[in-house]
Amino acid sequence: MMNREKSPSRRTALKTGAAGLAAAVTPIAAKAAIPKKAPGETKIVAVMGDYWHPAASQERHVRQILSQGKNYTVHFVLASRFLTAELLSDADLLITARYGGADDPAWSPDPVISERPKGDRIWTDEHLDAIFDNVRNRGMGWMSIHCTIFSGRTEVEDFIGIEPILHQEIQPVVIKDLHPTHPITEGIGTFFINLDEQFDVQIKDPETTTVLFRSLAVHDKRDAVSGWCLDRGKGRVVGLLPGHYQWSYRVPEYQEIFWRAAHWAMQREIPAFKAPGA
Repeated sequence: MMNREKSPSRRTALKTGAAGLAAAVTPIAAKAAIPKKAPGETKIVAVMGDYWHPAASQERHVRQILSQGKNYTVHFVLASRFLTAELLSDADLLITARYGGADDPAWSPDPVISERPKGDRIWTDEHLDAIFDNVRNRGMGWMSIHCTIFSGRTEVEDFIGIEPILHQEIQPVVIKDLHPTHPITEGIGTFFINLDEQFDVQIKDPETTTVLFRSLAVHDKRDAVSGWCLDRGKGRVVGLLPGHYQWSYRVPEYQEIFWRAAHWAMQREIPAFKAPGA
């Protein structure tokens, strides 16, 4: 079951020794060069992968899907301490696929380790402040993938417009009822993902949120909302729930939805997509 433990507040952190924690992580963070966007570049920041979700395959397929974009650079965050306001300050798009808790596996600058260091926490107040500010006030796009809905922070749920519903059995899933006229799903018909973890959400405000598609669990016959989108201030949010395994990112129809969603979230025209290997 996903960890829904809440992150400590700034006040709690200060009372429990945040200064010591900052001293422990600042030297490494200070050495990290924050990539700045070059002229004409599209800067994409991605935070994906944890114990349940294979980071290496997610990174490989997301890079492959987005590689068709001209001058697109995808920066994968290897430790949550590096998901900073500075990193996001000129990002065009943020992609997250992380539930609450700590990084797993924890990042280390050493090439060989005998014991893993403790992982950074994600979805801290600082993370939320930076993400919300860049989406709402600057117009950065945000793609909330799969387990992001289980951040454990009601602030995240409110911002992306949903209440999460947990279903855990891994099984074949049919993606259906795709919105016939929305740019993310227009012209894409029903398709099949051979293995995925079907989550569900309750949309908080149907008047401001568009349901993009639903899913049907083959074994359990559950029917669930699996894709949605909404405007949030100057920015846009897209939620896509498929993505537990690499299988989802290998399906041509889902690759195209992912590609279109990235461009819609960035408020750009959507170029034609050619599935890798097609």
